[in-house]
Amino acid sequence: MLRRLFKSRSPLNHADPAVRRSAIRQLDDAAAENLAEELARMLREDPDREVRLACLVHVRDRALLESLVTDPDLGEAASQRLRALAHGAGPPASDPDPTGPDPVRPEQWLALPEAEAAARIRALDDPEALVTLALKARGTLRDVVLEHSLLTRPATLTILEKRSRDHDKSLNRHARKRLEHWRGRQHEAQVLQSRAEELSAALQRRHTGAQDQAWRERQHQLHERLEQTLDAYRAVRDELGAVGETLPDLEHLRSDPADLPPLQAEPAEEPAPPEAAPDADGELTTAADEDPFEALVQGFRRLDEALGSGGSFAEIAAERQRLTDRWLTAADHRPPTETQHAVFESVSHRFRELADAMDRLASADLPELPETALEIGPPEDVAAHRALWDAVEQRRRLVRRLEQTRRTVRWPQWAPPTAEYARILAAMDELKTELARADEVLAAELAKLDEQLDALAAAIDEGHLTSARTLLGHARTLHDALPAAAVRRQGKALGKQAARLAELKDWQTFATTPKREALLQEMQALAAAPLEPREQAERIKKLRREWQALGPITQAADGRLADRFNAEAEKAFEPCRSYFAEQAQVRKANLAERRRICDQLEQYLDETDWAQADMKAAERIMRAARDEWRRFHPVDRNPGKAVEARFEQLQGRLHDLVKAEWDRNLAAKEAIVREAEALADADQPLRDKVEAAKRLQRRWQEVGITPRRPDQRLWRQFRSACDRIFSAREESRQAADAALDEATARVRARLDAFAAALETLAPEQASAAELRRLKQETAELDSLPANRRRPLTELRAELIRRYGRLLDEQERAGRRERLFALARWDEAMTALETGGAGEPPTPPAGFDDLPGERRGRAGEPAPLDAARRLTIKAELAAGRESASEDETLRLEVQVERLQAGLTGAASGEDPFTLAADWCRLGPKDERFAPLRERLFAALGDLF
Repeated sequence: MLRRLFKSRSPLNHADPAVRRSAIRQLDDAAAENLAEELARMLREDPDREVRLACLVHVRDRALLESLVTDPDLGEAASQRLRALAHGAGPPASDPDPTGPDPVRPEQWLALPEAEAAARIRALDDPEALVTLALKARGTLRDVVLEHSLLTRPATLTILEKRSRDHDKSLNRHARKRLEHWRGRQHEAQVLQSRAEELSAALQRRHTGAQDQAWRERQHQLHERLEQTLDAYRAVRDELGAVGETLPDLEHLRSDPADLPPLQAEPAEEPAPPEAAPDADGELTTAADEDPFEALVQGFRRLDEALGSGGSFAEIAAERQRLTDRWLTAADHRPPTETQHAVFESVSHRFRELADAMDRLASADLPELPETALEIGPPEDVAAHRALWDAVEQRRRLVRRLEQTRRTVRWPQWAPPTAEYARILAAMDELKTELARADEVLAAELAKLDEQLDALAAAIDEGHLTSARTLLGHARTLHDALPAAAVRRQGKALGKQAARLAELKDWQTFATTPKREALLQEMQALAAAPLEPREQAERIKKLRREWQALGPITQAADGRLADRFNAEAEKAFEPCRSYFAEQAQVRKANLAERRRICDQLEQYLDETDWAQADMKAAERIMRAARDEWRRFHPVDRNPGKAVEARFEQLQGRLHDLVKAEWDRNLAAKEAIVREAEALADADQPLRDKVEAAKRLQRRWQEVGITPRRPDQRLWRQFRSACDRIFSAREESRQAADAALDEATARVRARLDAFAAALETLAPEQASAAELRRLKQETAELDSLPANRRRPLTELRAELIRRYGRLLDEQERAGRRERLFALARWDEAMTALETGGAGEPPTPPAGFDDLPGERRGRAGEPAPLDAARRLTIKAELAAGRESASEDETLRLEVQVERLQAGLTGAASGEDPFTLAADWCRLGPKDERFAPLRERLFAALGDLF
């Protein structure tokens, strides 16, 4: 690890993980076998997961692979490698056949070389397997999976989005982004389909009025817009069809240009000003909707505070589920920002961490805690004292179980413990205090036993047999009352002194020669069948101690036994010499490695330009050098001390440099914290405060390395000050939203009331004043934001159009009534003129200039030719055909109109003008009745 940090020349030790992965994947079997130890070391220690996976492909050490089965990053790949080795498989082939049968599951391909895995992934046609690979793959292989054609389809993206929730935020964001694109395209297709159907219906709608030039141009415009809409729809339909989405074919809506009415030449007109181009939905582009994630981020931050304050976990879990559901619902419509998603991921991780700890605590097998404390004191008798130490040992085992429970539960340090867990921790502290007191008592009693053994040894040395027996009894009593594990050394000493005492007695009664012969036989057995080197050496030492315990040699026979014993001891020790020589070489190699580490550190310290040094790398080197140093142990004591002193001096230099950088960066962050707190209390516009807080956050990110604990403390202060600013911004937004909600509600209520009244309103009840009042009362609609204004504006426009149609219908009904009033007046006058009795009828309102008598009853009759001309003018204006006998006169009237330069309904041919002219004609008889009927029928068509 340290060599990589010092940028060694070997690509396996390169600082860039990509270079290390590439070098490992290029190894063949022979090269991998030569580098087996280095690959095994990298598999255990390399910080990059992909590098470790690349090493795993070449490793054949089953013990190492079995130790990695429980590794969270490499467990599955290690299991696959073990299964491959069990079936005699070596490293995977470098050129796989993607079309051949695959003996492993797709997710196992990730352990193959990158080229082979990529080829297999590209040939895969199973959406579920692709989603699984996307969740497990990393680096380049993940890019290969995400570029697969199946993962561009909405169906597969939906599976990926669901399975990546709360597991992989980048994958979930990728799936949501692509799904949003396809949903937008589907919505665009629906809008285009509706528009095409509307245009087709408008183009085919029957026309009942005059087919003038404006109508013909409108038909051609509708045809052109329909063609453009159908072309756009076909493009979207083809795009969606490529990813498996089926849409209906609208080609049947196309119209034949030959069926369109021909256009007539028109006088040149000034070009109309261009209108605002609508977007794909037929509406002008508006501002984006307000971000729904801001409120959710604040909710998650409050949830984070509740997690750290030890509130009700059930309430916290319910609130977290509610916020998560709202978050996922909002994410279906638009993605959150990186900062927002980071808050979501951080709080969700902390919640899961606490929930997992509570689950582990609930499933843990908790032992029963003792109800009373131990009374530790001097022994009253051997049995009672032995029971005391048995209880102490039980408490030691209980403490170990509680420690194991604490390690299993892994309760987060930031979260206060529950009442049950706090009780367990308190009980564990009390037990440790009791054990500390017990250890003090045991140490005192062991010291007393050592004093007794020293007195026993002195009595034996002086040959005082009686006092030695008494001291041996006292020592054995105390020894038996103490825990066996604690008195192993004293037990050996006690046995030795007991043997010496027995020897002392033997010297008085027996010779020592048989014991020396027995020791010689044991040494001969060790020389003939050696044990493990360490155990062999200990056994030889033990036999020598027993031999020395027999006392000095006093007879020649015992001298010869001693020579044979020493010769057999040398022979028995011969296998141990090579072992200890190897251990000496290991210590020597470790010492050389430690010196190499010191040399590299010294070179790094002397050659680095510390004015421009990468202090983050320096911090990593400082920590890595310490870890590397510990690996090379043991070393010989005396030379090792000198090297260790040099290492500590170099580490101290490096630490001083790193600490100086820490201090500078801590000072910078403290200054940022003070600025943030002052900004939170400042009296200035909220928008300026928010922008300033964002600039402070960017400055915080640019500060270099800092020690963990002070950095966390400063971060909590900085985040608290920023939260105050952003909370104020959120409150301001909420107040503005409330005001907009109130205005929107008022406008909607007025429009709803107007719409309800409009449902039952007859044309004769309509009033232009009511329409003006509606526009005045909904004028504040124009000041609302676009996203709120758009639907209400459309509703208001529709209501105005509907009310306008009622007013138009009311006006047409009034005009027709005036026209028919003239007809009735003319009929009444005709009846009076043809012999009827009574007073002349009053002319209709607005026609006061009509004569009360038309040239008198005896006056000259109305000219029939003039009546026929008026009738033909009315029929020409209404587009009606005239009677066959009037064809000549009709042609004459048309010529007169053309000569007058008139188009359409010319001046003097207004319906009321023609009707009034008819009424002003002289008296009429029955010959005028058909003409009157034709005249007023034609004029009625004009309304």
